[in-house]
Amino acid sequence: MASAAWLFAETAAHDGGPSAVLALRDALGRTWPVLDAICAAWCDGVRPPVPVLEGAMPVLDTAARVVVVGIEARWMDVLVARLPATMRIGLVRSSPLEPDWTRVVANHRGRVELLRLSEFQSWAGPRSVLMTFVYGRSGSQAFVLPSWLRVSGEDVRLQFRALLGWNILGVPMLVYPRWLSATEVAGFTDLVDGA
Repeated sequence: MASAAWLFAETAAHDGGPSAVLALRDALGRTWPVLDAICAAWCDGVRPPVPVLEGAMPVLDTAARVVVVGIEARWMDVLVARLPATMRIGLVRSSPLEPDWTRVVANHRGRVELLRLSEFQSWAGPRSVLMTFVYGRSGSQAFVLPSWLRVSGEDVRLQFRALLGWNILGVPMLVYPRWLSATEVAGFTDLVDGA
């Protein structure tokens, strides 16, 4: 959601200036709250962030496998480029909107493997990390894709060395976080900023 929203805001600004970004926000922001937040930030002078993985590296450095929940092209590109070629990267095939999963993983030239919800636990172990993208937080809650709630929990926490949240939004959410679910920050072993 964040990768697409930054792209839409950039394109609108390029084609029509600030008024086009405001029009995009007015037209679609209530339906797509991440887009709303990013358009508002754009109008305040914020530009697309450079994804930062440093905060997550202490968690990822000693892992053999990472299972990712969620699709964020801008951040996945950095993750895949930064992790060693020997590390297996799995992507849980679950999304509120159904993408062409073959094309999603094709962008990573064989580095990312697709996993069904029914099989992601086969990647568990003492050197495995379960990771998701986080779209901001409010108090003790963080906003995640609903699929994170299907894969995380006390039983899963015992199976993976770490449950990592990578907070990528970097700007405040201004409307109800539709398409997202709230989860307790305490459910993550690590929550790091990535924008």
